[in-house]
Amino acid sequence: MQPFKKRIPSVIAGLLVLSLTLVGCGTGSEPNTNSKVTENQTTQESEKKTEEPVELTFYIANSPVKDMDRILEAANKIIKEKINATLKLVVTDWSAYPQKMNLMISSGESFDLAFTGSFGELNYFQNASKGAYLDISDLLDKYAPVTKSRVPESIWQGVKVNGKIYGSINYQVWGMAGAKGVQLRKDFVDKYQFDWKSAKSWNDLTPFLDAVKKGEPGIIPWEYSNQADNFADMPIMYGMDSVADNKIPGWIRINDKDIKVFNQYETQEYKDYLKTFRNWYVNGYIKKDAATMKDYLPDRKAKRVAALYANPYPDLVDMPELEVQSFMSQAPAEDKVYSVSKRFTEPFIPANSPSTALVAVGANSKHPEKAVQLIELINTDNALFHLLAFGEEGKDYKKISDKQIEMIKDMYNFNWSEWEIGQSYGRMLWDQNANVELSEKMLSMIYEADKTATVSPVMGFVFDSEPVKTQIANVDATLKEYLYTLDSGSVDPDKYYAEFIDKLKKAGADDVIAEKQKQIDEWKAANGK
Repeated sequence: MQPFKKRIPSVIAGLLVLSLTLVGCGTGSEPNTNSKVTENQTTQESEKKTEEPVELTFYIANSPVKDMDRILEAANKIIKEKINATLKLVVTDWSAYPQKMNLMISSGESFDLAFTGSFGELNYFQNASKGAYLDISDLLDKYAPVTKSRVPESIWQGVKVNGKIYGSINYQVWGMAGAKGVQLRKDFVDKYQFDWKSAKSWNDLTPFLDAVKKGEPGIIPWEYSNQADNFADMPIMYGMDSVADNKIPGWIRINDKDIKVFNQYETQEYKDYLKTFRNWYVNGYIKKDAATMKDYLPDRKAKRVAALYANPYPDLVDMPELEVQSFMSQAPAEDKVYSVSKRFTEPFIPANSPSTALVAVGANSKHPEKAVQLIELINTDNALFHLLAFGEEGKDYKKISDKQIEMIKDMYNFNWSEWEIGQSYGRMLWDQNANVELSEKMLSMIYEADKTATVSPVMGFVFDSEPVKTQIANVDATLKEYLYTLDSGSVDPDKYYAEFIDKLKKAGADDVIAEKQKQIDEWKAANGK
């Protein structure tokens, strides 16, 4: 893929990035609020004196969390005092979470809050368009003004469906601009003298994976999971961007000024990808059960992974000094399993960035106002946020400095999943192994990239899937049947690729693509693009 050297081409996009930067370059203190916030707080104080406390259910994906009851007991003291409610946090393994939520949605089961997004099988846009989530546009203004104001209006456009907001954006510490690449175990890189700095594509990794396979019994050379598919969930790796949910056919090319929609599964890039990953699978670089692999955390925690996809910006070429604190993802921090990271792409802000991490209110929630009040509380009360993210100070972690903590082994551990429950920007505490000065420098580079990164040509466009909802359902069923077995390399593309494409077309993929093109053309005309 060619680097993206050019600056953002329009004044509108420039204003978007400027607004991102204004959010990203803050000091971490809470933003100024207007009289509406004060009025909102006064109203809530008055309400909580007369109403009965309610229990709010909040569904998230996570590995089992020790001592969750103790932490929730402490958290609920804060929540009850502030908004006269209590939190019931329902944790489900990543392997089962998307299916569980989709079943709840299909059955109309009531829930108050749930983590969602536009990746994997979470299908935010599809679920929002079919009425699974509540329109919280007005509720955010009334009950979560700080949450709303922290995110630029242009970014809220990226989560709207038919002009309405169905998910609260979890604005994260890592900003909006990002890159795609790889993370490799440093001890293996050194042992096999792999030239990782020269790697620019998947194929460049083959010698390293082969060396690991032959020389490291019990180690998985390459991690594949259908929660982070190496093609469908990473369009930027191929110079493309998705329109609506990642997997549904209908992508665009980043450098295409005409914004033509096409079936990404019919491109040469996809055919080349299938050839590479089939080769990797046949040679044992990928687990035999990769096609059904949903929970990658056990392998990462057990230090069984030699290489995996990453979002490395900045990487160790940008900032070589980061090597002193770069560890393999989710490996035990105390084991200091060092890594090297290399990005294959330039910083980019894809259209799906705003919808990567969202909190939605269930359409059948009995307490929608309270649910949005809880969103605001988690996003503004640092004591509550840190309690849920890290546990109790002195019991679960030790404070090393104002910005750095040491987690106490075998105690409460939220698995660094705080990004699922709220906005982490300016509120995170660095791990004991992090160099705070380097971390702050890294963040400054990220926020600087927000100024200059290429922005998706369809940022602000939201696809209305209603006209082709039947075709999308049929296409989605076909993807579930074929995609992961093909993308993991588990089956021979020479035998199944043509069949896959044929079934996509019979399911209505071309209709979906035509509808996306029609709506994009209308959006372009309406916005002078």
